[in-house]
This record gives sequence, C-alpha cells and structure tokens, in this order.
Amino acid sequence: MKVWHIDSSSRDEQSHSRRITQQFIENLSKKTTVESNPLNVAAGLPFLTDIMIGSYFTPDEQRTTEQKSAISVSNDIVKSAKNADVWVIGVPIYNFSMPASFKAFIDLLCRSKETFTYTETGPIGLLENKKVFVVVTSGGTEIGSDIDFLTPWLKHCLSFIGVQNVHFIHADKYSPEKDNVITQQIEEMTSNLAK
Repeated sequence: MKVWHIDSSSRDEQSHSRRITQQFIENLSKKTTVESNPLNVAAGLPFLTDIMIGSYFTPDEQRTTEQKSAISVSNDIVKSAKNADVWVIGVPIYNFSMPASFKAFIDLLCRSKETFTYTETGPIGLLENKKVFVVVTSGGTEIGSDIDFLTPWLKHCLSFIGVQNVHFIHADKYSPEKDNVITQQIEEMTSNLAK
C-alpha cells in the first residue's frame, strides 16, 4: 500500500499532529505492507508566483527552462498525489485555520489538467479512489464549531480535486486524556483500511 505521509506542524518533537500521524503509519504497517512517502511541508514550500501560474497554463513542450524550474516542486507534489493510494495528513489549527505552509501545499497541489479539469458543466476532480486520513490538532478550537475555518475548507479543496473518501482524526482541544480515544480511532481506521 502506497501511503503519502504529509506533516505541516511548525513544531518537531513537541508536535502532537506529527506524533499521531506517525502512530497511524506504524499501526497500519503492523497490518499490511506500507510504502511510505513522507513530505514535511513545514520545511518550506514556494508560494505561488506569476511565473508559476504562467507555467501552469503553458503546454509542457512550450515551457521555458525558468518555467519548468519554477514548478518542479509542484510537479513532485502532483506526482506523489497521483501515485499514493492513501494520504495521511497532519494539520494543526493555527489562529482558527491552517498553517501558511499547508496553504502553500494546497496551492501547489490544485492544478488545472493535473488534479482537476474544467468542463462545460464545471470543474471535475481527477484524483478519485484516494483514501485520506487527516489528523487535526488544536489547543482551543473545536472541529465543526463556528470558529473552525480549517476542516470545511479542506473538505472542499479535497472534493474539488476528486477526493471524496476523507476521514478526520479528532485531536482538537487536545489534552493527554484524549490519547486513548485517538488510539481507538486509529485502530478502527487502520483495521478497515488493511482489509
């Protein structure tokens, strides 16, 4: 099973979302063979620029060397998205939404004619048959509350590129007492995934 393991927390050893995504991968690995492809978006991703956007809408054979270089990271992200069967994503809520690095990641992932396409009846996502598991951590923001601007946005973005099978692991309003519940969620999800 090819798993794309995406972390976005700005913290390292202290990060709850990183610990929980790693727990998910390790639990799944006990049940089936896992080929994990890690991506730490917090390490730094390029923000969209004029040359990148221009390159997106230029046929590959007509792109300049500069244009090809400008979208190389985006190309790698799109390739990883297409190749993986399962995505495991860790996203902390910072100031009621996602980290800036994760927004940059989504901007590099959502590509016309690569992960979605426009038709006469509207856009259609091209990344079907993906299973996505999202660990959402927060200190005080409750998932689904009026101040949660992350999960509705992420659901929409994933649906836009064709990803409908999305499961959230709730580590919101986190405290250590929640670890047993989180472990149970992971056990159920990985057991179903490995069937």
